[in-house]
Amino acid sequence: MGVRHSFTISNRKNGWALTRLPVILICCFFTAVTNAQTPAQIIAELNAVNSKVTKTPCNTGQGMLISNKAMNIFLSNKVSSYLSDDGDLSLYKNYVSINAAEGSIAINHNFHQPVDSDDWVRSFLVVGARANVANAYAARFSNKYFDNRLGFVVQNTWMGKPITYYDKCGSQKQAMDAQRAEIVHSFEADINRKAADFERALDGIRPADIPGQDENKAKTKLRQDFYSALRAEYLRDFSQAQSDLLVNTGNYNLVTDNWTTLGIYIPIIAQKFEVSSDLISEVAQRCNYPLELSLTHTRFWESSKFGRIFFTLSGKAFINNSVQSGAMFNANISGPGATEGTNTLALNEGNRFIGNYQNYITPVAAGKLVYIPGNSHVGVSFRIEKNFGTYHALNSILGIPIVLIDKNGVPAINFEAQLLFADMTGTIKGSQLPGNRNAIGLTVGIPFSKIVY
Repeated sequence: MGVRHSFTISNRKNGWALTRLPVILICCFFTAVTNAQTPAQIIAELNAVNSKVTKTPCNTGQGMLISNKAMNIFLSNKVSSYLSDDGDLSLYKNYVSINAAEGSIAINHNFHQPVDSDDWVRSFLVVGARANVANAYAARFSNKYFDNRLGFVVQNTWMGKPITYYDKCGSQKQAMDAQRAEIVHSFEADINRKAADFERALDGIRPADIPGQDENKAKTKLRQDFYSALRAEYLRDFSQAQSDLLVNTGNYNLVTDNWTTLGIYIPIIAQKFEVSSDLISEVAQRCNYPLELSLTHTRFWESSKFGRIFFTLSGKAFINNSVQSGAMFNANISGPGATEGTNTLALNEGNRFIGNYQNYITPVAAGKLVYIPGNSHVGVSFRIEKNFGTYHALNSILGIPIVLIDKNGVPAINFEAQLLFADMTGTIKGSQLPGNRNAIGLTVGIPFSKIVY
């Protein structure tokens, strides 16, 4: 009985080992793939990415013509062709927005970390700083009021899945499949050549070349680093080549995408105002923290023939005030008769505001339409916004966006010349706003660094 019992236990242990053996082997295989790439594995991975696109059903006329990461690159350049304000999307790691009309500058950083698999950008967090600079700088030399603004911007964006429309299983799909296959085989030859050159160089290393090191361990580490870098290089190059192929051939009818952004502006410096109800009343100092919460949704269409369209709907709410909304007089009463109230009122000068000061929340609903014709660097935009509550003006902006590209054809800087229409329906009466409420503005958007690949 004792012997039989021991045999049973032994069998159970062997059974456990046999059932766990496939799992152990799989784990070892993936560990080896991760830590020690080979040319064959890199080429197999390129073929797998290409096969995923090639085998996408084409009978519906929509789906994939390039891989997901290639579409990230394609969209980064198409979407970044319009970058006018903080609410516009950039798929670059860093970008700067300058608004001459507001005298403000915003610097933003995208915290998206790319995944190793072939996937589109699903969501990302952007953190930036926004400051008013031009107005404050000019005020130092004019002895006028200036609008202090400094704060942080935090935004999270959720991206939809891009969709490419093409001629079902016709010439566009066939041409893209053939040219992607040619790229893969071209890369295969390059990878094998580079790997052979590396292995020959590695074989030439002798113990005397690396004193104090184990020759096999040193070569193993060099091999791991080389093939890891080679894999990253060719996966990235394959994505870039596919994006370039789609741009240069125009083998698509339409690419669509959408994104939603939730953002908050957190001021760290208060706006400060010297106010009085009239010329002879005691001056009081009031302040405002212009906290702002916003939500935007944008639909994007890129046509190979007609160009690109951005359509954005947005809503926001911010802490407004009577000075900022133009409901108070800006007066200079610093003359010798100011204390007796006998000096002459000089509007739009000085640093005191006359009237009833209030802080209040202003909800805003807005829409923006941007059109940039195909192969053009100049477009047209129109934005209209309606404010609600105490400040309920209707404002709009007519703009001409201009896109400058670099030597690689990638958008490098975006200008937008603007004509601003303030309080179009004349709801603000008897304020410091001039009779002609139109103004000229200019925005500059500069995406830089790498894309959120």
